[in-house]
Amino acid sequence: MKYNDRFRGRGRIFGTLALAIILALLVMAIPATTVLAAESLSVSPSQGEIGDEIDVSGSGYDPGDRVYIYFSSEEADEGDYIDDDLDAYEKVATTYAGDTGDPDEGDIDTDFDVPDELKDGSEDEDVTGGEYFVYATYTSEGKIEAIDEFTVRTIELYATQGNVGDEIEISGVGFRDDRSITVQYDGDKIDIASGDEETDRDGEFTLTIIIPPSTAGDHPISVKAYYEAEAEFTVEPEITTSPTSGSIGDTLTVNGTGFSKTKDVTISFNNVTMTLTSGTARTDSDGSFDNLKFNVPAIAAGPYDVKAKDTANKTDTAVFTIECTATINPTRGNVGTELTVSGTGFLPSGTVTIKYDGTEVTSATVGTEGSFSATFATLASTSGANIVKVSDGANTKNLTFTMESTPPSTVYPLLPLMDSGLSGWKFDWCGDADDPTSEVTDDSLPITYTLQIASDADFTTIVLQKTGLTDSEYPVTTKEEKNALKSSTKKVPYYWHVKAIDAASNETDWTGTGTFYVGFTWPTWATYTLIGLGGLLLLALSFWLGRRTAYY
Repeated sequence: MKYNDRFRGRGRIFGTLALAIILALLVMAIPATTVLAAESLSVSPSQGEIGDEIDVSGSGYDPGDRVYIYFSSEEADEGDYIDDDLDAYEKVATTYAGDTGDPDEGDIDTDFDVPDELKDGSEDEDVTGGEYFVYATYTSEGKIEAIDEFTVRTIELYATQGNVGDEIEISGVGFRDDRSITVQYDGDKIDIASGDEETDRDGEFTLTIIIPPSTAGDHPISVKAYYEAEAEFTVEPEITTSPTSGSIGDTLTVNGTGFSKTKDVTISFNNVTMTLTSGTARTDSDGSFDNLKFNVPAIAAGPYDVKAKDTANKTDTAVFTIECTATINPTRGNVGTELTVSGTGFLPSGTVTIKYDGTEVTSATVGTEGSFSATFATLASTSGANIVKVSDGANTKNLTFTMESTPPSTVYPLLPLMDSGLSGWKFDWCGDADDPTSEVTDDSLPITYTLQIASDADFTTIVLQKTGLTDSEYPVTTKEEKNALKSSTKKVPYYWHVKAIDAASNETDWTGTGTFYVGFTWPTWATYTLIGLGGLLLLALSFWLGRRTAYY
């Protein structure tokens, strides 16, 4: 019994060992099955400019299968589809994975040039600086099997053409981070006018430069911050005029930049070639010229083209506006002063009307070159500024003539004498206290007078007023005698004064106030005479009475 149990135990051990040996042999006998690794993709370098050649490598692809390489600005995941999940992309390469048994089995090795456009998707897109994605697929526009990233290094000019002196903003991406920036124009280093002088931690920057003097055409601008990128700027011709508006005969100065190198230049005004009064009409090595001067020709007012053209047919045009001008001479004077009005820039062969303070005083015919001249005597008008208006219907100029403001000479009263009766019913005055025959004088003739007669010294009650008198006397009319100047006395007199006014409305002060009376008033001398006569009569009467008494 013990023997059998021992035998069975040893049998189980041998059976287990035999089974293990058999299984091991089976594993060795079954052929090994290849386990494929996931597809990989790598681009080198990982950044560059448009047009650069980029190497593409990868492994883990199905041996001998075709592999498509796509370039896109949009990010996608493995397993996404090019045609379904991307809008803008470009197929840049097609290759084959290494065949089975080859040293490069399942590997890819190809290259592509960084495109400037993405045109194979549903949306076309220009390639600019920034982050892009490279995708690998087994079928055209099919499922994405592998991905790598690529940075397009570029600089962008926010204006690709312009003039010398323009401030141009430049932005860049794809450069080394935290590196100093150097800018070159036509191979020469130029200053950064404003903005970044170093790239940021993402290798990006924004700065501005000033376009230096240079000839017309394309000029390379390169920016270096460890890596380097280049763009082109097109210089266009430009002229400036100084001034930009003026009168016939004025000196006009023309400066130019961005023309051809060392070429002769012609300047025209209104399509007529000008004769220069100074300056050298030839560009320098940078295509510039300056201080070309000529006189503005005599033509009608308005805007005209000033054109510069070199012998290589590089041209630019500026606008100069001829302003119509008018002058008067003299600008100050008195009534009757003869004024000469001259003008340029008016309508050729037209008619100019001239008004003084709104009243037309003369007209003139404009010559074929737009100029005219006319004379007239100033009208009676107030002192100070007076407007002389010149117009041809299209052009109008307002000029100022200043009328004199000096009043006439002093007025001196003559008749009636102070505190006397109104003799001959006449008032009289003169211009010289020592010469009654002298008249009041003034430059702005005629002179007129205003006479006032009042019943009080303050002239609050005017009984007679005469204005616009042209003579230095005034005879009272019979009607005025009866209705205005009633009888008065010395104790209750009338008061009078007079002033002079010239044609420019300049007035003298009132004369001193005189007094007079109207009607008969017993004079003092007559009273004394009568008293004397009365005394004599009394004396005679006394003498006569005395003699009669003696005879009695």
